[in-house]
Amino acid sequence: MNNNRYGKVLVLMGGWSNEREISLVSGKYVFESLIASGINAFKLDLSRSNINEIKDINPDRVFIVLHGKGGEDGEIQNYLDELSIPYTGSNSISSKICMNKRTSKDILLKSNIPTPRYLKITDEKKIFLEKNKFEYPFVIKPSSEGSSIGVHIVENHESYIEAIKDNKKISDDFIIEEYIKGSEYTVGILDNEALPSIKLVPPGKFYDYEAKYNSEKTEYICPSGLPKKIEENISNLSFKTFEALGCKGWGRVDLIIDEKNNPWVIEVNTIPGMTKHSLIPMAAEKINISFNELVLKILDTSM
Repeated sequence: MNNNRYGKVLVLMGGWSNEREISLVSGKYVFESLIASGINAFKLDLSRSNINEIKDINPDRVFIVLHGKGGEDGEIQNYLDELSIPYTGSNSISSKICMNKRTSKDILLKSNIPTPRYLKITDEKKIFLEKNKFEYPFVIKPSSEGSSIGVHIVENHESYIEAIKDNKKISDDFIIEEYIKGSEYTVGILDNEALPSIKLVPPGKFYDYEAKYNSEKTEYICPSGLPKKIEENISNLSFKTFEALGCKGWGRVDLIIDEKNNPWVIEVNTIPGMTKHSLIPMAAEKINISFNELVLKILDTSM
């Protein structure tokens, strides 16, 4: 089998973000899948020092599987635009917007898309309770990280100080966000189609880094068992979110459905995980799209 129409395809993985290790696993699966589909594929474990190798390889298109900074913040997309090399997924501007929770939440709020209120923390000694009607518990998270790195549900002053300390190790830009009590769901978007939602049932308080990558106890329920009306509602909301943020091709919208069945958009992942256990492949499989087919459908978004 030979898929000539794609030409030479370069899989970019690794990178320099906190999610480098996950990206290497995603990239390995994507690369092996492309080879199995008869694609003339190459791979590059990207670093700051070898980025010029992209020019030397001179691909016809790039499959980006870089998670986090450098990959999801528009940096690599910008570089590929300068070289006029097409790539999978969202463009540089949209990626940059989605990577920064403050920017993306401002757009969602202006577009009347329900997302928890937030405040940028400029004085970490202060707790923003009365004045801004934030009550315990609330959430503290970095403005620009993925994989739930640095996310804390803060219950009291002590855990607030802990959360601040932890976030300071990551960045100086972090936010306080209203806590929404409810169940976590995710909706994959693939080429203008919403995939079946997945309900995430983590062993701890929320779907954090440990629950995502290390825990054997996290449950993934797909199809999620939501009533048809609510499923349609969150599919439409996920589309609306994708459009409002200018996303393209594929991605994943994470939501919380509160105790009154109201959905809240938490964030958008423009380059979600692509391991065999990742959520987009899991949802695609439920509508009979195999992993290899999924990879080709994502590659099609570069055409």
